[in-house]
Amino acid sequence: MVQRIAAFQSDLAETYKVKTLNLGGESLGALESETPEYRTDFKLEGKEKALDNLERNVRFDVFVHVFHFADSDELNWAMKRWLADFIDGSSIRPGRDARTVAHVDPSIVVIDGTTISVMTQPCAQFTVEGFRDWRSKMLTYFGSPTAVIIEVAGCEGPLMWTKNPPDPKDRTWK
Repeated sequence: MVQRIAAFQSDLAETYKVKTLNLGGESLGALESETPEYRTDFKLEGKEKALDNLERNVRFDVFVHVFHFADSDELNWAMKRWLADFIDGSSIRPGRDARTVAHVDPSIVVIDGTTISVMTQPCAQFTVEGFRDWRSKMLTYFGSPTAVIIEVAGCEGPLMWTKNPPDPKDRTWK
């Protein structure tokens, strides 16, 4: 896991610098109160300034959180609690898409094996092309063919289970 994170950071080192202190970003809800075997949080801050959606000249930020649990049972319990208190306190249902998720910034969640990787970016910095690039990078470094992907593809939604969604009737994460 540490090697994947280091590779992810070094791949982006040309255009982003890594920050680990005073991160800010969006609340991840119940996932923040979990006690995983390994956890890391960092912010990738753009080295160059660019115009955001509000016509401000800013450095683009991306917040990444990685949680690695001891086994799949621990991950399943964490997911059960997290989906009821998702990002910024919203509640979502396993395998069910939603048109809107109040107060949630654009996000990509990769659940692979015993690891949950979450990437969020400020709403004012969202572009469809940029979001697709981040999705590709997250899948490359934190995903596999069996990974479950949750996307909040815009400001406050839509929320989509885009890859390997769980069966809505499966009680594992409910």
